[in-house]
Amino acid sequence: MQKLLCIMAILVSSSLFALDFARESELQNECDHNNPTACLQLGAMYHIGDGVQQSFSKAKELYNQTCSMGMGSGCSNLGYMYESGQIGQNYAKAAELYEKGCVLGDASSCASLAVLYENGTGVSEDLQQAVNYYDRACSAGLASSCAHLALLYEQGGNYVYAAMYHQNGCDAGDAQECSALARMYYEGGSVSQDAQKAQELFKKACDLGDEIGCKNYEIIKNNTGFVEE
Repeated sequence: MQKLLCIMAILVSSSLFALDFARESELQNECDHNNPTACLQLGAMYHIGDGVQQSFSKAKELYNQTCSMGMGSGCSNLGYMYESGQIGQNYAKAAELYEKGCVLGDASSCASLAVLYENGTGVSEDLQQAVNYYDRACSAGLASSCAHLALLYEQGGNYVYAAMYHQNGCDAGDAQECSALARMYYEGGSVSQDAQKAQELFKKACDLGDEIGCKNYEIIKNNTGFVEE
């Protein structure tokens, strides 16, 4: 689902253009002249069937071309097609493509490969490898991977690392990660209690659109506790 949303986002980013056969022709021409972004957008059009007749085979071809041109998101989208079974389910091939996309700097590829390692799908189950790839995705700014790492470390009782990854997720703009870290600082125990830090983080969560963060920010200012999720 996350991959599909990313593909749809590519199409939305092209909203200045009419997504029709005229646009398809324009993108095809640009793709033929080695423009990887055009190849990726054209692949997404065929993948979703937006403005052209849906064709997984054409999407596969274009994503493969994009990947070969060094654009990691093309590898990621093609990996998703193999993982989801849209072009014949092949988890090992998906893992191979995610690995290539990750090396090329695509955070989504790193995260997708991490999930495969965590679940032992297409690769041998290896939690350490999963953590390594989640970390690469988090470092590249993918907040959902930061959040997942924070959860894994909390479950393992390593609250120092959990707090670090909550912070990374918050820095990447995830409001709920800001709130999660704020609660840790407010409650103490797992990290040193710091009400001022908690208040600042709840304020940031609020600014990022977290309603609970807004409520907790106001409550902490009045020293009356905080609201549970």
